[in-house]
Amino acid sequence: MRFDDYFDRRSGRFASFYRSRAAARLLGRGALFDRLDFAVERAATLGARRVVDIGCGSGPLFRPLAARGIRVTGIELAGRMVELAEREAAECGGLVDVVQIGWEQLADWHEHEPFDIAVALGVFDYLPDGADLLATMGDVARHSIASFPRPGLRTSLRKVRYGARGVSVHGYSRDDIGSLARTTGMDAIELAPLGRAGYILLARNQPHRVRGGPHGAHDPLLRP
Repeated sequence: MRFDDYFDRRSGRFASFYRSRAAARLLGRGALFDRLDFAVERAATLGARRVVDIGCGSGPLFRPLAARGIRVTGIELAGRMVELAEREAAECGGLVDVVQIGWEQLADWHEHEPFDIAVALGVFDYLPDGADLLATMGDVARHSIASFPRPGLRTSLRKVRYGARGVSVHGYSRDDIGSLARTTGMDAIELAPLGRAGYILLARNQPHRVRGGPHGAHDPLLRP
């Protein structure tokens, strides 16, 4: 089964994980909200005005970002996920657009001013080598926020469950993430734990990589 077909068929199930923060924590899925909170808080601290949400799914990031006046472009390939994301976007006061493409097409599709932040939550889980996606994030945005599952029992069990449906799952150690960031020309600002679920990275992309414009002179998350 193709990756996008899997998430197309199970779109409703994945969307349901975000309906209740309390229920998610009871089911051991609290990290889903922890990573959302991280992305929204860092976007606000950076003063972001435009964010691209790669693999946006049903759009759980849309309302929290739009509520802060941040314009969001959601990128999603699975058709039924796109339908759910478009419904969510319609409730965000015209601040959210959804584009049905895969992340592999993002750099070619994006021809305008760079985004302030590229976000990819729950995407690297399914990539055997995340360097290409991180490089793409560095091409289109000044900063990147990305979550990574850690190796261990939790990820091993996911490998079995998803593997039975033809979908691979991959874990990344702290060293793996640091190496990927360096390889793709990023300055890691923060690598925070997500409990047993993994890590979340905030990185500043090197100015020479970002298409369409220079960095601003001030980055509030970088100390002088």
